[in-house]
Amino acid sequence: MFEEAAYLTRCSDNKTAMRVRPREFAFHYPYIQVNRPGRVSWMVFDLDHPDSLIWESQGLPPPNLIVRNRTSGSSHLFYAIVPVCTTENARQKPIDYLKAVYRAYATVLKADPDYHGGPVAKTPGHSWWSTAELHSGVYELGELAEAVAINDAPAWAKHPNVEAVSHSRHCSLFEMVRFFAYSLVNEERQSGCFESFHQRVLAKAFNESQRIARALSPALPYSSIKATAKSIARWTWSRYQGSSSCHRGAMRLSPDLPLKEKQAQAARYTHNRRTQDTASKIRAACRGLVQLGKPLTLSAIASVASLTRQTVAKYQHVVAEDHHAPVSPIGAGDPRGPDVNFALHQIPAASFSNCPGNVSLSCDDPDSAVAAAAGGAPGPAVDSAAGGAPGPAVDSAAGGASGPAVDSAAGNASGPAVDSAPGDTPSLILHRLRPAGPANAP
Repeated sequence: MFEEAAYLTRCSDNKTAMRVRPREFAFHYPYIQVNRPGRVSWMVFDLDHPDSLIWESQGLPPPNLIVRNRTSGSSHLFYAIVPVCTTENARQKPIDYLKAVYRAYATVLKADPDYHGGPVAKTPGHSWWSTAELHSGVYELGELAEAVAINDAPAWAKHPNVEAVSHSRHCSLFEMVRFFAYSLVNEERQSGCFESFHQRVLAKAFNESQRIARALSPALPYSSIKATAKSIARWTWSRYQGSSSCHRGAMRLSPDLPLKEKQAQAARYTHNRRTQDTASKIRAACRGLVQLGKPLTLSAIASVASLTRQTVAKYQHVVAEDHHAPVSPIGAGDPRGPDVNFALHQIPAASFSNCPGNVSLSCDDPDSAVAAAAGGAPGPAVDSAAGGAPGPAVDSAAGGASGPAVDSAAGNASGPAVDSAPGDTPSLILHRLRPAGPANAP
């Protein structure tokens, strides 16, 4: 063990192993890093139960060392193996095989599955522990694998669950980026390398963090984004063996069904999944906006969820179910109303009078200039929306009487509708009357 340890070894009086010492001094501490960085020579199992001889009752090969706590009875079992390289440039298959054997032994020995063999373990021979050396042999992984059943099938989700992690910036970033890495890793293994794969994952993580920041501000620091991307890239590169190609058989349909029936059921299944995913994105966006105290408008939800306003408008029932508040449409709160046309169309009188079928107007007196857009007879008519005082000019759109009237909302007298500079020919004003509104309406 002394020869296999790193020259500068991590060690301490507790499980943190915060000190770094030459190995001659490191072995005087009760906790030590037994494997070198990038190389595994010892498989160490952390037994929290007092049965340190469980390997014998389970028919497993004997460990090289048993290091036992004198008080609690918990122990570490050490198996010496042929060294396996675990650096980024190492072959992946031996690493996967090592991990599969370790998982199988940890299950049979009822060891801590999250321990993963270190890197810190009880120092064999230290006075704090009771150490028993059974033999000095070195195992091949194949020898150890003969005693257990190895199951390499990974179990992970197939779709990002955005709704479940919408409360956390870190979790949302992790959930979105890891599935991007799954779809990319096989291509990079064939035509690229880990560095290029890592850079692409990092770029995706940065872009996703900017999108998440619109809902859950403030944005994550760049150091956190880099750490998350590196963790995802390393795990995916070393462990993910799935395929990003089309997955057939998800519905497990009977092979006896006609092809058209299979296609119809598959189309319904795809539509339902897409609807569920969209609803999950909208719910996550709404929760983020509510936490920030922002209104639930179509534009805000669409921006956070990376959807269009038209799509969000189709899912207003989803917002209402979760938050019991209607979505405010664009321009909500505008006192003018959605159906009012405020445009003023100015047509030169000379050009209007030359059109066939139009009425030629005389504009000698600008204050009495009127027009009938559809044959209305001029006159002194006044149109006041709410009792307003008449003003100098109006336009009747459908044969109504025209006169020196204006459109006055809520009793406010209007000024002249024709404003002509000295010497200019007055113009014909076509003004669509608006409905009565509040007194302060623009």
